[in-house]
Amino acid sequence: MALELDLHGFTIPQALYEIQRTIIANPKCNCIEIIHGYNQGNKIKHFLRDKNNIHNRRVIRTIPVPLNDGRTFIFLKT
Repeated sequence: MALELDLHGFTIPQALYEIQRTIIANPKCNCIEIIHGYNQGNKIKHFLRDKNNIHNRRVIRTIPVPLNDGRTFIFLKT
């Protein structure tokens, strides 16, 4: 199961909170597509591209969505 999470306009702490909340609330989810934008969302984008910043054991890796610099995939253990 995959989810989409729009974090436009969020600060990094707000974005991290929403990501953690989404991971906990969806134990069967194996991928979250984060929409952060590529102009104002650069801080979140750079933060998410290092999976260790998320601090959750379920996170396997984070990668940019191909051909869309305003989105990032977070892959999770199920």
